[in-house]
Amino acid sequence: MRLSGDRQTISISGLGDASLKIALSIQKGYPQPIIAVDSNYSFELVLDKINLLEKLHQKIL
Repeated sequence: MRLSGDRQTISISGLGDASLKIALSIQKGYPQPIIAVDSNYSFELVLDKINLLEKLHQKIL
C-alpha cells in the first residue's frame, strides 16, 4: 500500500483477498465514497456500496 505525496491517492497492489480487504477496510472508515480503479482501467467501482469481499470479487469480474 502506498499513499501519494499529496495524500490524494492510495495505491494497493494486487487483486488478491488481502488487497481487496484493505480497500474495503479503508472505505469503511472513510466518510466519502472511494473509487477503485485497476491499472488497466478495466473497472471503476465505488466502494461505499460494496461491503463484502465476495461482492467486490463479483464486481471486478
